Amino acid sequence: MRKVLFFIIISICFIACSNDENIEETQSNTSITINEEITWSKGIGNTPEEFVSNWNKLINSISNDEETILFFSINPDGVNWASEAELTLVYQFGKSTAKENIFVLNLNVDNNSVRSIEFFAPTSTNEITSQQTKLFFLMIISISDDSLNKDEREIILTDIGLYEDVDIPSDYGGVTIKNEIEYEIEPLVVNNQLIGVNFYSRIPFG
Repeated sequence: MRKVLFFIIISICFIACSNDENIEETQSNTSITINEEITWSKGIGNTPEEFVSNWNKLINSISNDEETILFFSINPDGVNWASEAELTLVYQFGKSTAKENIFVLNLNVDNNSVRSIEFFAPTSTNEITSQQTKLFFLMIISISDDSLNKDEREIILTDIGLYEDVDIPSDYGGVTIKNEIEYEIEPLVVNNQLIGVNFYSRIPFG
């Protein structure tokens, strides 16, 4: 059986988009370079307000391009509770035009503390969307553990199967734990076709 590369980001995330002026250098790189002059700290384990604040500081620390900052930043006014139980906050990236893919961020909250992050990314053959997806993954790893360097972040992506190709869509993904934070990629499969990927970062129970 011919192997299928289910998540297009695996094959193209190393390609620089030098011919597309709309893709800022940050998005074409395979790692995050953080400006140490901008102070931020991890968001997981802190209040939702602290999470959003630190997420936006992190975005500003890796890019000075206004379009990139606008796309990847979280507008606090757009963060809403998923239900009256107030256990999960939801935010959508990429809603400004119908042509953009929608990325969804869920923050699971317990006692006013963000305990886990769930991020949905659609599968796409579009190079820009694929690079955006990987940058989101790196952002989530960074906001979960601010002690990691770029090599350690890449190791996590490798350990959870981001760069693997598989024969069966449901076999894609994996789980790893680093510094007491659990990371996981989970495939979303419909009719044996991969339609998207969930990426999790959480403080394990127990």
